[in-house]
Amino acid sequence: MKNQYQTQEAKIIKITRDSADVKLFRLEMVGGSVGAPEFYPGQIMEISLPGYGEAPVAYCSSQSQRKYFEICVREIGLLTKRLHELKVGDTIGVRGPYGNGFTTDVIKKRNMLIVAGGIGMIPFRSLLETACDNPDEYPKDIQVFYGSKNKEGLLFEKDYDKWCQKIDMHLTLDEGKEGEKIEGVYCDIGLITKLFEKTEVIKDAIAIVCGPPVMCKFVVNELKKHDFADEDIYLSLERRMECGVGQCEHCAVGPYFVCKDGPIFSWDKIKGIKGAI
Repeated sequence: MKNQYQTQEAKIIKITRDSADVKLFRLEMVGGSVGAPEFYPGQIMEISLPGYGEAPVAYCSSQSQRKYFEICVREIGLLTKRLHELKVGDTIGVRGPYGNGFTTDVIKKRNMLIVAGGIGMIPFRSLLETACDNPDEYPKDIQVFYGSKNKEGLLFEKDYDKWCQKIDMHLTLDEGKEGEKIEGVYCDIGLITKLFEKTEVIKDAIAIVCGPPVMCKFVVNELKKHDFADEDIYLSLERRMECGVGQCEHCAVGPYFVCKDGPIFSWDKIKGIKGAI
């Protein structure tokens, strides 16, 4: 029987600073036949450092990439501060993948609207990279609404050029200069809900949302105004997880555990649960 708590070793092979407090780490498994574990976009893993603890993070690279995998981590505590101090060649503990990601063909058969706020873009990078790497498997249209407090908080700017070859991408900032182009993408000023007013929202689509709870509430309201069915709206609730296997019950949302039953939930399953968002 497989030990669900078994930690494996992964080596850091590249580090990229993505913003003032966010770094992208490229990793490869140590001692395995391939450099990357098998996972689905939307799933999470647990990372650990002896003496500093453990934390859940999202896979952040293409599902098709088998030589390495990537995670994007914001420095917000003891473990992540220590992780940010590591260098290429250092190792960390990893276990997973856990949870339910985008494992069905639904997202390949429907148009897709991705709505992300701040670091809520992190779990979507894997999905966007996978879609760009496999255009024959993801033939439908993809639209992205991405909001941030300011330009310095935007993630993955170096990816925008690649993404925009397939994706209709829109940015908005709480603070900044309206009309500015960031890596070729026009930038609005205002809350992310402004994009629903100014942009022709993609039709016959599923919507996937990740960001601060207050943002998610207003985005769901906008989606309903644009006739999205409850079962076509998905939210990532990954911020609530701890153990990754549903034992600590820290991530309980009504009858569900985010780490086992999520982190991706359809709105029709959680809309009646107090505190879900």
